[in-house]
Amino acid sequence: MSIYGGLYSGVSALAAQSTAFGIISDNIANVNTVGYKASSARFQTLVTDGQTSTKYTPGGVIARPFSDPERQGLLLGSTSTTDLAITGNGFFVVNAESAPNPNQDEYLLTRAGSFVPDEDGNLINTAGFYLQGWATNSQGVITNAATQDLVSSLETVNIGGFNSTTAPTGNVSTTLNLPATAATGATETTNITIFDSLGVGHLLTINWTANATDNVWDYTTTITPPGGAATTVGVAGTITFNGDGTLQSIGAGAATVGTAASTAITIPGATFGNGANASTVNINWGNFGSTSGLGQVSGEYQAVTLNQDGSGPSSLTGVDVDQEGFVTAQFANGETRLVYKLALAQVPAATELAAQSGNTYSLSAGSGDLVLTEAGQLGAGLFESAALESSTVDLAEEFTDLIVTQRSYSAATRIITTGDELLDEIIRVKR
Repeated sequence: MSIYGGLYSGVSALAAQSTAFGIISDNIANVNTVGYKASSARFQTLVTDGQTSTKYTPGGVIARPFSDPERQGLLLGSTSTTDLAITGNGFFVVNAESAPNPNQDEYLLTRAGSFVPDEDGNLINTAGFYLQGWATNSQGVITNAATQDLVSSLETVNIGGFNSTTAPTGNVSTTLNLPATAATGATETTNITIFDSLGVGHLLTINWTANATDNVWDYTTTITPPGGAATTVGVAGTITFNGDGTLQSIGAGAATVGTAASTAITIPGATFGNGANASTVNINWGNFGSTSGLGQVSGEYQAVTLNQDGSGPSSLTGVDVDQEGFVTAQFANGETRLVYKLALAQVPAATELAAQSGNTYSLSAGSGDLVLTEAGQLGAGLFESAALESSTVDLAEEFTDLIVTQRSYSAATRIITTGDELLDEIIRVKR
């Protein structure tokens, strides 16, 4: 019985070392795979019968693969802002479908963050899995926060739906001089382009008229849409200057020296003539008691600066991801917009996750349930943009293990050949 048991023990040793050899081979093959976690063979004894003081029954050995999917790999810099790495605990949530059905399509976990936009703008990694996150409003608030703990709240991160953006004008600032020597009734004109909510440019005109009273100018404002006629907006106003040319007051109200001077003009949507929303534009004249904005001294009318904070349609130039996982779209006009927040997934026992193709993991009976968290919360790690997590394979260690495995496999074959010789001796006894 012991001879046969020894033979089977040798066979199990061969199988166990073969498993170890396969694990080592896979590690070496994936030494440059982004986010790959090295596996190792852990050997376990097999006992077929209890050992006594006079009897021993060989059992053998079995090799079980072990891997820690959350083991931190070194971070490597990248030139792409959509290359992402995780520092600390957690996984990216991915799906093989660009528009996953939570009831049919399985959500998987990975640390491989080499994402690029596909033809539709969806972020996809080299294994063909789509990155999942929560949609946000422009203030970074998750739009479906009430259900964000469920995978059904996630959607594929898409940066192709933000090809252009506009910013309606809300503020206009001026630095200009009205001539102090202008005759009564003399006029000057200040023109500046502003933008409506659709990104269409309109001409805002401030029409100045010298009042019969010294140091006083009357003004009106008009809007001229492209190809249209001028329409008066707001109400007529009066601006009074001090004897030194500094701004004294707007209208009949008193003003405090050093405070900001401004006038709000409401522009009805119908004035734009294109379906744009109504708009309110604040014209900032500078400070009372100062010539930093609007002033009146001798000389010609002069507009030094005319600035406004709106913009017409602008194309997407790139995206950025911060450590908290906020995805920000960046536009050519300098505008930015928060569009997504990436989700981090955690499980109670990450080492029990089931490895899948594409350097991904799925839940198993021993891993526990998936928990969606935000970066930096509940023990979750942080995101790092323009970086990739390298493989955790140590080539020196793998080649050393390869030598040990080779020798162990050779030794196991000697068990079988020796057992064969022992059985041959028994057969000779019969002869």
